[in-house]
Amino acid sequence: MDKKTPKKDGKAIAPTPVVSVLILIAITLSLATVAGSMTYSTNGDMHLVVASAERINTTTIEFTFMGGPDTGSVRYLNATIDGTNVPDTPAGDELSVGSVWSHTDDELANRCHVIVVATFDDGYSQVVLDTHA
Repeated sequence: MDKKTPKKDGKAIAPTPVVSVLILIAITLSLATVAGSMTYSTNGDMHLVVASAERINTTTIEFTFMGGPDTGSVRYLNATIDGTNVPDTPAGDELSVGSVWSHTDDELANRCHVIVVATFDDGYSQVVLDTHA
């Protein structure tokens, strides 16, 4: 029994190059969407709190914990300036909305890279501030 193949003038009909390219693009976009959703999913671990940092003078940076919906689950904050840990960052009961702490260092650069990371009761850590001051 012969399989039926679409033919035109005795020749098999194949998709045109344009149709082939469109099919390849559609497949590529589908795979990229699946890969992107797997790579960038947060699995519900996202928390929302905010901190700020302000340069007070040439030697001092002042931090403020602004809080957010997940303020109650913040265990502690870690702050770094140009990769160096800032001591005396508030934690636990001393951490509340509006908490202010500062760091003074005679060798602060003109423009410092400031990062604040919050660690929550569930053990999840998240960057809540990444700026230059």
